[in-house]
Amino acid sequence: MLSVKEIVTATNGKLLNGRLDRTITQYKIDSREVNKGDFYIPLIGEKVDGHKFINDVLEKECSGFFISNYDYIDILSIKNKYKDVVIIEVKNTLEALQKIGIYNRNKHLEIEVIAITGSVGKTSTREMIASVLSEEKKLMVTQKNMNGHIGLPIMALQLEEQDMAVLEAGIDFCGEMDILNKILQPNVAVITNIGTSHIGKLGSQETIYNEKTKIANNMIGKKILLLNKDDKYLNTYKNDNVNIMYYSINEAKNVKIFDNHIKFDTKIYDKYETVKINTLGEQNILNAIVAIKVAQIYNISRESILNGISKYNNFSRRMEKIDLNGITLIDDTYNASLTSAESGLKSVDHMHGKRKIAFLADILELGEFAKEIHIELGKVFKELNYDILIAYGDNIKDTAEVAKKYINNVYVYNDIEKAENKVREIMTDGDIIYFKGSNAMNINSIIENIKRDFMN
Repeated sequence: MLSVKEIVTATNGKLLNGRLDRTITQYKIDSREVNKGDFYIPLIGEKVDGHKFINDVLEKECSGFFISNYDYIDILSIKNKYKDVVIIEVKNTLEALQKIGIYNRNKHLEIEVIAITGSVGKTSTREMIASVLSEEKKLMVTQKNMNGHIGLPIMALQLEEQDMAVLEAGIDFCGEMDILNKILQPNVAVITNIGTSHIGKLGSQETIYNEKTKIANNMIGKKILLLNKDDKYLNTYKNDNVNIMYYSINEAKNVKIFDNHIKFDTKIYDKYETVKINTLGEQNILNAIVAIKVAQIYNISRESILNGISKYNNFSRRMEKIDLNGITLIDDTYNASLTSAESGLKSVDHMHGKRKIAFLADILELGEFAKEIHIELGKVFKELNYDILIAYGDNIKDTAEVAKKYINNVYVYNDIEKAENKVREIMTDGDIIYFKGSNAMNINSIIENIKRDFMN
């Protein structure tokens, strides 16, 4: 919690109304989510200026707000009507938000921060680590997708009395990590991989590598950086200012993949233990291995490590298994990248079903690399046993063209309704149907439609 005086100091702002000794506890950037007592931060976007909604949040009894644009309000009438509301004038509301996030992190450097970044797998890795550490520690964990230059400072403002915070750092433009690492100041950081997510904006994997590894530029305390040794970029990283530890899928022995869970053996404190993950997705093996490494840094007991991993659950729409009277849907539609699509397809390939059907939609934000990456995705079917592929979108046709060499039945559609009709036409008892595509392709709507019809 910050006092108004601290907020004014951190932002070099000017207090126009309200008391310096007042304490602010909650911050919101979406006027629709403001509740009584929340402090509103009106961000100026490309299409909408949050200042337009200041009168709306005042009616909701907000505690106060930043202001940098007076075009939409009568400040004098507001001051006369709302004498206790805190109004702080700042030059830039977004920069002010980031500054108070940094201020609060500096105020609570005793709280250990474990930061996770990478092209894919950030959220599942974050949640696996949190599931283990929460067995013995009081944690704060990134909520939803609040991992960028807007969301992360809001999370940092919640640092207060926790033992640790497990925070995700996501970037989609060059220079964003420079902002994030000033807020994070991590004691321990994890980089999952260097893939192709947002490559259309960032330009190349080399640029992604350079940007992601900036997370190590502002580490404090232990300064332990955990890197995926199986990644061709990360296994070359050098930095004399941090302590580098590696983790690898090769640390998992005797891997057994079942329809509902995974088992494998790995070392925990130099003794092999059998680890059980009660969810789908081979990528969770690597997530569990890095969670074990982080837990060992903090001397979490062997029993707590195993319990924490066993309690881990996937988020909705991340390899989510849906049983519909003999037909199994795997909803992996939260988002998509080449790496996550390949991993999902391989995981479902291990499942037992009468037929395996893949429903794939476009992977977006690939820019000039779209064709190349969709072709690469098609090649994965050479090693898999799928009976049918349904492809929906403009770029996924390149995947389908390659996949025709390995799958007898391939259907390509540019119309989502026709693609949905095809799924309904062919699905039958015993089928396993894997859905994957970028969130904006909206194929989750197909799953919801099918679920609704089965329930009625």
